[in-house]
Amino acid sequence: MDRKPGTLAKNPKNAASSLVWIKIVGIGNSGVGKTCLIKHFCESKFSSGYQPTVGVDYGFKIQSVQGMDLRVHLWDLSGNAEYLDVRNELYANTDAVFLAFDLTNQASFESLDIWLRELTKYANSPPEVILCGNKLDQKNKRVISAADANKWASGHKIKYYETSSSNGDGVEKMFVDVLEKIVEKKHLKEIVKIPQI
Repeated sequence: MDRKPGTLAKNPKNAASSLVWIKIVGIGNSGVGKTCLIKHFCESKFSSGYQPTVGVDYGFKIQSVQGMDLRVHLWDLSGNAEYLDVRNELYANTDAVFLAFDLTNQASFESLDIWLRELTKYANSPPEVILCGNKLDQKNKRVISAADANKWASGHKIKYYETSSSNGDGVEKMFVDVLEKIVEKKHLKEIVKIPQI
């Protein structure tokens, strides 16, 4: 196809610079469902075969929030202690963190303070943090009450969500809520000119 220079509808440099990039990181013990939460949000899929994350996993989605298309990068950091150095590098420039635990696993809930300390130590600017109790669908195995989780979250001044990466309950709402919070926090509506329809 023959195209003369300068005939593109938009200048590629201007178009690229107008894109809004958001970085969200998932932390918590191994096996709490961080990978599945990201996969469900990005692809509306659930994988029942558990494979522990080796180092880091990644998801990407373009999500429309308040009239803006956000380029959302989701980083799933392995919960294994041996990947501490990898995790610490990836906390930089994070917009939001979902701190996940398994509603059927007491130890994953008791580890939340350790994860929050790690995040505070290595994040170079304070990200928006939310608490996520996952595996809501496994009601008969549940050991952490909503009251206990809410108490922990309010004690740390963060919002609490309950999700099921298996059936998708609460997943979309959790991610969209945190993205809306980032838009407000970063004043993106004032920075990005949204075309009027």
